[in-house]
Order: sequence, then structure tokens, then C-alpha cells
Amino acid sequence: MSLTQPALRQFRSRIAVTPLEKRIEAYERVQELLSRNKSTYAVVHTISKQFGVSQSTVYAWTKGRSPLGRRCGRIAYTKELFYVIGSILGDGSIYFWKNGYTIWLLGEREFCLKYARIIPSCTSSRSATAYPYRGRNVWFVKFHNAELYFLIRQIRKDLGILSNLLKRGNISVNRVNLIEGFFDAEGCVKVIKERVRRTPKICLDFSNTDANLLDLIQKALKCALGIEATLTSQKDKRPNRKMMYHLRIYSKDGVRKFFQHLSTTKNNSEKARHVENWLR
Repeated sequence: MSLTQPALRQFRSRIAVTPLEKRIEAYERVQELLSRNKSTYAVVHTISKQFGVSQSTVYAWTKGRSPLGRRCGRIAYTKELFYVIGSILGDGSIYFWKNGYTIWLLGEREFCLKYARIIPSCTSSRSATAYPYRGRNVWFVKFHNAELYFLIRQIRKDLGILSNLLKRGNISVNRVNLIEGFFDAEGCVKVIKERVRRTPKICLDFSNTDANLLDLIQKALKCALGIEATLTSQKDKRPNRKMMYHLRIYSKDGVRKFFQHLSTTKNNSEKARHVENWLR
């Protein structure tokens, strides 16, 4: 038997299913009202009426409950999370498809395998798997996590959020993990061979189109490891290409400190031999 229109409206009002993104918006509005010293009663009734969220849910939010729940994917603010964030800001992307908040990363095999091993230590994902990308000489890792999705989206809009997150726990350790993840994604160990040199010189190069992001990495290198890095820009002559920025470590002392504190997938066996010769 089909429901009449009034009955259907009443049925829908009882179940009041709100999309997650709308719940996030409602939750942020709750925090805003509470910061303005609105009473709990006023907050609960205002949000419930405006967003269609049940009063019991809004009341739970005022007591510290998260709008994300347990099933959609959560994160833990461990040091490993900053490796994951650095990796995603370099070679990752986020998208919403078929009601799933998807985190996607594309890169070299060793990098994807390392990233996949780290993911379970800072998210609710029990496991993550790296797969070869069919027809291309790269690998990828894909998993679902709503909290990480929204966090990455916020960080890309405002890097100040990441700066504040780094202060949770040991800021130096967090910075090192962020640097390592970003270098594994966007870094390169350059072996500079010149006729005047018997031993090739080593340069560490981070590259990205976001100068502000590289500026944050530059400060992290200085504060956490005492490494001076130089930020430069390079115009791509091809049409409709963004400006490319490079953050480079030239000094032998800086290269030595970098490899003393970070274990990067970019330093393969051949390059490791050149690095060892250069430092020696």
C-alpha cells in the first residue's frame, strides 16, 4: 500500500537521515553557537530545526560526541598520521563517489608499499593494499576514511590547520614524519655529475606547485633538523602550466642530517652509494 503525501512527509520527518557533509556543517554550527555562550537548550533546538538532525544527536555533540560516528572512518593523531598527510599533500587526491570518502595515492612501488603499511597505525582501516596501476609504470593505494577526507580538504584550504596539528604531541617528531612523507611523494635525490668533480655532488629536491606548502616544509626542516633549504621557482614554458617551485638542500651537512633522521624510499641502492661517497 502506498503512503499518502502527508503520511510520507511524516514518515520522512521521523527517520531524518542527513548526509554526512550536512552533519559536519551542523556540527561546526554547534561549536560556533557554543563559543558565543548560547545555552545548550537553544543550541539543540536551533540546530535540530535548521538541519534536520535529531535533538538527541545534537545534545550528544554538545557533550563531545563526534558527528563522524564509527563506521565512516576515523583517524588517530599519532606521528604516523603526519607521514600520511605529507604523502597525500604530495601525490594524493581525495574524492567523494558512491557515498564513499575516498583517499587515493599514486606513486612508485616502494613508496606505495610503505604508505600502505603505515595507514593502519593512524586510521580505523585495518589494512591498506598497494596495487600496480594497469598499463602504467606506477602503483596506487585507495581506501575510505571520512575524517581524513575532511581534514585534507581543510588543510588544502588553510595550511594554518596543519601548522596547529603539528603541535599535538612531539612537534619535532611530527615535523620529521611530515617531511618524510612529503619527500617520498615529491622529493628527489639528485646526483650531480660534473667533469670537474671526481665524486658526484648530492642535492635533495622537493618540488610542488604550491609555494606556501613548500614554505611550511622549509620551516619544518629548519626547526626540526636545523637544515637550511633554498626555495626557488621555475616557469614551465608549456601553455597552461602552473609555476613549479623547488625546495633544495645543497649543503653536505644538510644532506647528512637529512639521512640521519629520515628513511626515504627515494634513496635507492645506486643513489645510496653516491650519497655515501659524497658524505665521506
